[in-house]
Amino acid sequence: MSSGFMFWLWTLLTGSKLKAYHFEGHRLLAADRKVAAINLYREMLRQWPDQPDGYLGLSQAYRAMGLRPEAIREAKIGEALAQLQKNPDDLAYRIDLASGLIEKEQFSRAAAHLDYALKLAPKDKELLKLAAHVFIKNRNYERAVTALIELTRQEPLQATHYEKLAKSQGSLRLTQQAVRSGAIAEALKAVDADPGNAEMVDRAIRQFIAGGFTDRALILVERCLKGHEDNAGLQRLMGEMLLNDHQSQQAITALKLAVSLDPTDIKAHSLLGQTYQREGNKEMAEHHLGLVRTIDLAKQSKDPIDASIAMVRVLIDSGNQEQALQQAENVCKEYADDWRAPYALGMALRAQGKVKEAITQLQKAMSQNCLAPEPHLEMASLQSDLGEILEAVGEARKAVNLSPRDPEIRRVLASVLRTHGFADQAVEEEELAEAFSKKA
Repeated sequence: MSSGFMFWLWTLLTGSKLKAYHFEGHRLLAADRKVAAINLYREMLRQWPDQPDGYLGLSQAYRAMGLRPEAIREAKIGEALAQLQKNPDDLAYRIDLASGLIEKEQFSRAAAHLDYALKLAPKDKELLKLAAHVFIKNRNYERAVTALIELTRQEPLQATHYEKLAKSQGSLRLTQQAVRSGAIAEALKAVDADPGNAEMVDRAIRQFIAGGFTDRALILVERCLKGHEDNAGLQRLMGEMLLNDHQSQQAITALKLAVSLDPTDIKAHSLLGQTYQREGNKEMAEHHLGLVRTIDLAKQSKDPIDASIAMVRVLIDSGNQEQALQQAENVCKEYADDWRAPYALGMALRAQGKVKEAITQLQKAMSQNCLAPEPHLEMASLQSDLGEILEAVGEARKAVNLSPRDPEIRRVLASVLRTHGFADQAVEEEELAEAFSKKA
């Protein structure tokens, strides 16, 4: 009996063309005419795309042919449509329906259901991902941009969201916005490849800040620091972000850790100095800004020994005595005949409390160059710490005699004098230092 006759008969018996398709499909499957059943169910879907029967029938036909993935897909769509007939606002089934249609590459139909779903749950992350994908496929770039902007808010460090956003903005000829989104995407991909690279993280931060997303920059640094807590550059970036966010105390904590990990990080010292200034701590601010000047001079110096000695001072002032001693010992190995080598070693030894060894090295520096005031100043400070007052004042005066117009040397002498109760003489030296500073 022909399929056409049976279809006419089913229509006559049921009074419904839709039911006729349903019964005829079952008859064809029972007769093992699977291909004919599939073609019939496809025609059924063409005429009634929003009815579940065609999908459920097609699922049975695919299952009979051993096409399990296709059968599952059609069943999912059919079941979702059946449930939505009972409750149109069931979000889970609405998403299932859209997902199934996307699998069939029926993007226009999927978009309509996603529009409905977004009215129910405009902030749902997984829904937004589906919607963005479908809107792009339909070339509805305005809707895609809206969905992707919300996704970047919810997942601010996901590079793929910015990539898709850049392409959608470009399609809308929003050139500047597209370039900015693309730059953020590339920066985030570089960070994902090497999250411990402070330079890459810094670039991503700058892109976020340029886009007005300072909060996202802070989130990025926080994520990168997990597992890289001993990275000085990342700690400095954290301090900078916290400082920009007016969280001064937290910024100080991060920046102090940064300079402890890398005592020569000039930017970290500079930021720490600025933070202490905000907090009204002038002494600590001047300490770190002074280190900035010392490091800067060291980097600019064409004399490698002067540069190394400056770094020894920075390390000592930063509380890194072991590193200072190592740096000074390296200077001694490389420049044994230069008086500045034992002078640097004397400074480092004194910082470690090794007084006798420090005195020996400072005396060695004096014997190698009897005209250098620096070893005498260091010796004066050492003797002052020991309470050897006359000896300390005597060494400081020797330094002044060797360089009488140097205001800094006179200030050291003034400090020694004031420490040990010679206030009048200290004032005199301070006034001379001020006078020489003005002339300079």
